[in-house]
Order: sequence, then structure tokens, then C-alpha cells
Amino acid sequence: MAWEHREPEKLERRIRIERDGTVTALSGKIDFGQGIRTAFAQLVADELDVPIERVNVVLGDTAQVPFDFGTFGSHSVAQETPLLRKAAAFARRQLIERAGKRLGVSPDRLDTAEGTVTDGTRRVGYAELLDGTPLTGTVPDDVPLMPNARRHYSGKPMPRLEARDIVTGRATYVADVRLPGMLRGAIVRPPQRGAKVRSLDDSRVRDMPGVKVVRSGDVVGVVAEREEHARAAAGSVLVEWDAVPVEGPSTDVVMRDDTGVEAKLRQAAKTVDRTYVLPAIANAPIGPSAAVADVRADGATVYVGTHRPFGVREQIAKAIGIDERKVRVIPQITSGTYGRNTHGDAAIEAAILSKAAGRPVLLQWTREEEFVWSPSRPEAVLEVTAGLGANGRIAAWRYDEHTNVHAAAGLDPQVLGGTSGRNAIPPYAGFPAKVTLHIEQTRLRTANFRSLAAAENVFAIESFMDELAVVKKQDPLAFRLAHVDDPRLRNVIERVAERSGWGTPLGERRGRGLACTIYHGTYVGQVAEVALDASGRVSLRGFWCVVDPGETLNPDGVRNQIEGGIQQSASWTLLEELRHKDGRVMTTSWDQYPIATFRDAPRSLEVLVEGDASKEPTGVGEPGAVPVAAAIANAVYAACGARIRELPITAERIRKATS
Repeated sequence: MAWEHREPEKLERRIRIERDGTVTALSGKIDFGQGIRTAFAQLVADELDVPIERVNVVLGDTAQVPFDFGTFGSHSVAQETPLLRKAAAFARRQLIERAGKRLGVSPDRLDTAEGTVTDGTRRVGYAELLDGTPLTGTVPDDVPLMPNARRHYSGKPMPRLEARDIVTGRATYVADVRLPGMLRGAIVRPPQRGAKVRSLDDSRVRDMPGVKVVRSGDVVGVVAEREEHARAAAGSVLVEWDAVPVEGPSTDVVMRDDTGVEAKLRQAAKTVDRTYVLPAIANAPIGPSAAVADVRADGATVYVGTHRPFGVREQIAKAIGIDERKVRVIPQITSGTYGRNTHGDAAIEAAILSKAAGRPVLLQWTREEEFVWSPSRPEAVLEVTAGLGANGRIAAWRYDEHTNVHAAAGLDPQVLGGTSGRNAIPPYAGFPAKVTLHIEQTRLRTANFRSLAAAENVFAIESFMDELAVVKKQDPLAFRLAHVDDPRLRNVIERVAERSGWGTPLGERRGRGLACTIYHGTYVGQVAEVALDASGRVSLRGFWCVVDPGETLNPDGVRNQIEGGIQQSASWTLLEELRHKDGRVMTTSWDQYPIATFRDAPRSLEVLVEGDASKEPTGVGEPGAVPVAAAIANAVYAACGARIRELPITAERIRKATS
């Protein structure tokens, strides 16, 4: 990322050979479902020539790993793969050099095999070569890598290393952490965001045994021996609040401004303009936010689910007033949050409570707290205008995106363009375009969400491309291909059309829809097939996706991520909307906020991983979710002629559009 500064890589901050000969690989990234722990283990095992069972990957522990700005944007594989690969190769070279001295043999006559260095007859294990002196040094850029022919794991499908522990219940999630003497905490919430404490009355809880009321600025909470006692006490503390409305910033960013757009729009044979609307949606993690904090006189240790361990470390240090270097953040497995955990809410609150109590504190949010107080994906209104030439091609394009701040990274135009304006520029060629991002004020708390604004923008762009094809009486596939000059994008579009049987007839009230995108260098083509019942309810009959993420470390991992993204995005598209009024979230429970279940999954789902191995690897944690809404909306139109421009796509909206 543009704002992430990296110092020269030190081997000891990336690779450790342990006394038992196992290998520890270190990264500041976090695995919250993408499968990067397994991918990193694969490439390190290959470069060090050790069985993958002997590789342990440590992610995000601020006391061990190198600084990292955070895990988002599907950058983890692209950023970390070359660094870890070179570090592991450098470690292997050092081990060979040490073995050469021990065996009295020139290093160029030595090789490695299964965690040993050998001259063909003698073997020396990696652990023996430490001799009390760890491997260190600056990792050179030109270190030779293991030849592809000798890589046993990279590019091969394999299950995730942590999968068995997760499905058998042995995995430790944040709320599973237990420390000696640990208390439970609860927070007294204000009526709305930004409210300030005017007065506090804790007289009703003073006589409750083991209960302590904590106030730090405008944070009010309680600690107790048991969870139910903490919550009961929090409900009995009387706080008068002064409402201070908080609204997000506003600004405009011109992301692209080609010459002659307005003139060509006026001269076009036909001008088409449409508006697309997306609601706020919740992160809605199955497991609400939680953290365990142990604040002591000599420092603090915090167990938390986070995308930004170093960012959380900084926030905690500031909140409790200690040196940042005295705070250790140890990330734990967390339920999928896809952006919500860039904020260390629960960790900061737990640290405040722990400092006041002098004991470790577990703080877990309730479901209502998660809906009402966690950040949501912003709303968006997307206005698109295109001029069409007599030749059936797009002559000019104007795009205005109205949304809120998607990431807490300031109002720098470059940053906003990559977050709130992500994927606002269409991937098509052959016409001038003007793309403007309008950041609007909001009282809602907004933040990172899976793909940031990309899913919103691609919904509008790919829906509009379909509408333009209809206006020109062209097939949506042919219309797109007429505007594609990138061979990798063309390939995923053509391949997904081929696999889905594009153009073959379907039954009544059934249809297929096409959508595509390029997301941070990952190429995605998708086709959705839907069926509508008599009420207008949509069911997904089939879904096809072709993805090109460049060099692929673990094809199964790629498929898992793409499938998960499709399922989640289909839920946003058909079901989800976070309702609010005057800055207050009105949606507080699952019965008010349905999410997709197994019954809503596509009857068939095919993901083809067709990465160009000659290209650098790119991420897949987010791209699969990006074109889904447009593919489904376009399929609905093909099925019944209802063009739905506002999400979610409900039966009521379909009935209204066809009445």
C-alpha cells in the first residue's frame, strides 16, 4: 500500500530455526479465513526443503513479527509471498554454508533434503547447525530461489493447516482465552454515538459483591466475577448523557477526467443514465467482538481478533496511557468480520477495565451491541451516464459515486480513491470517462468492509453494462467483449460464459446474468442463474466463476475463498439491509437482519482457478464477492424483465418492477 513503509527485511524477523529443527515463519498479516497460514507454510516448506508438518506460521503477534500496517485489500499473498520466499531461501543458503564449514566441503557441493544438509553420504540436521547461534542478517533481493521442479507444496491443493482444530472444537477463539484471576466486563452504552457523560450514579451497584464500576473519560463499564453479574450491574448504573451528533466528513475526489467527455455525451446518438442504490449493511459476524486484556504495572498483553495488531497496539497504549512498546497484542482466531476488526473496540474497552481492576478482563459484546455499535458498510448512490455511438459502442462515460468514508485513513484523495472509490473506474476501454467520488456526511459509524466500495461500484457498472446492451439490442456478453482490450479479462469472461452454457435456453422465469471485474490485479468472471417463484422470490440455481489470480499457491484455498465470497455477497444482494434513523441503528437482532443460510446457497457452484502462472500472485480474499450482486441482478432481468437498481433484491421490489 502507498502508505506502508517497509524497512530492509531481517532474516531473524521472518524465519527461525528452532532447537528441535522445526521452522517458524513470521508475518504481520492475519488469517481470518483466507487460508494464508497454509499458503505461507507451503512456500516456506518448499524454499527450506522441509516437510510442511515442521513449519509453524506465527501471524500478527506484535512481540515476534515484523511491523505490518494491516490485513485488507486482498494484498496478503502479493505482499508477503516474495518476502517470506526470499527469507526462507536465504536461511537455506546460510544453513548450507554452515554445513560446509562443519563437513569441510565446499557449499556448492552440498544440497538439502527434508530438513538436513547433505553431501550425498553424510547428513546434518538444521538444528545441529544452529550451535547456539541463530540465523540472522539482511535478506538480499537476489538470493536464488528453489527451482519450480523441486517445490512439493506450492501450487498444489491441500487442506488448511488449522482446519481439523476448527471443526473438532480444539481451536482457540478470542472468547475461549482464560487467564488466572480473570474477571468479566460489560460496558454501559450511551443512547447514540458521540454522547458525553454528564453525570454518573452507581449507588444501585455499590453493594453488589465483587462488582467494580469503571469510568475513563466517556467510557463507563463494570467488572465482576461472572458475566451475568457484570451485565446486571451495567444495566443498573445510571448515566446522564449529553448528545453530541457525530457526522462523517464530506469531500469530492476526481478519480479520472478524460478530455472531451461532456462534448461526446452531447454528440452521442443516444444517451442513457441510470441510478443505483445500496443500503448500509452490517458486518454481522456470527461471533460478536471479544477481547481479553491483562494490564499490569510492567505492561499489557491483549488477546483479540483484529486485522491490524500493530494498530490496535497503538490504540490500546494511547487509551491506557503507557508506552506502546509495553503492549503485546496476540491475535486469536475470530469469526469472519471482513473489515469490522480493523477497529479495536473490544480490546480498548477490555484494557481500560483491566487497568482499573488490576486483573485480566474478558469483555464480549452482545449481539445487540454488535449490530448497533460496530461500524457498517456505507450506503451508496451511484449515478451513471453513457453516450452510445451509432456503431453500438460506448462513446463517453460519466460516473458519480455518492458514499461515505470506507476506511479511517483520512481524506487524502489517493487513499479515498483506493478505499471509498475502489473499482469506480470501469475495466473497459475505448471511450473517455469522468469518474468522481463524492464523500457524503453520515451519522452512522462506517468502516472497512469486504472489498470496501468495490462491490458497490461493480454492482452499478456491471448492471449498467447490461442495460446498455439491452438498449443497443446486443447480447450482454458480446457487448462487454467489444469493450475489452485486456486479454486476461477477456479470457475469464469467455471461459465463464462457456462453462455456464451462456446463450442456451432456460425455462420460464429463469435467467442467467453475467458480471466481471479486475480487483487488485485478480481477474474474475461470473455468471449467476436464478429462478423466480410466483411471489417473485429469487433462488440461486447455479453460479459459475472463473478466476485468474496469477501464480497460485493453493488452488483449493483459492476456490474456498471465492466460494465463500460468492455466498456472502449473495446474502448482501438478496437479504441484507441495516435500518437506521437519525444516526441510530434500529436493527438489533437476527430476526430483523436475516442472512443467507444453507437453504439460500446456489444449488450448484463451480469455481475454476485458471491463474496465469507467469504473473505475480494476487489476492483472492475479496474478489469473488465483488461482481456477485450485478450477476444476480442481471439474471433477474433475464428471468422476468425486472431491472432492480436498489438492493436488496426482494420479491416486493421485483413485483413492483414488473407491475
